Amino acid sequence: KTGLDVKSEACQRFFRDGLTISFTKILTDEAVSGWKFEIHVMELCVAKLSQDWFPLLELLAMALNPHCKFHLYNGTRPSETVPAGVQLAEDELYARPPDPRSPK
Repeated sequence: KTGLDVKSEACQRFFRDGLTISFTKILTDEAVSGWKFEIHVMELCVAKLSQDWFPLLELLAMALNPHCKFHLYNGTRPSETVPAGVQLAEDELYARPPDPRSPK
């Protein structure tokens, strides 16, 4: 968040060669079913958004895709920010979980 990563070639290489590949696998691979919920890809993408760094923008697009493996495996998990049964106004609602009665 302080911008020190852009001054380090080793850190940039880690972002480019390690982190983006790992997050891509987390979001698209069957192995995601065994991953923990604390995956910080969104926070990282938002922190780096001002730099227009394309690999992270691609990750952000994958993370927001409701059909990626991560969402398919975790889509029925209850919200951590909005208690069950609470009705939000339409302008406050960001996303709605899939209807469990709908066929896949």
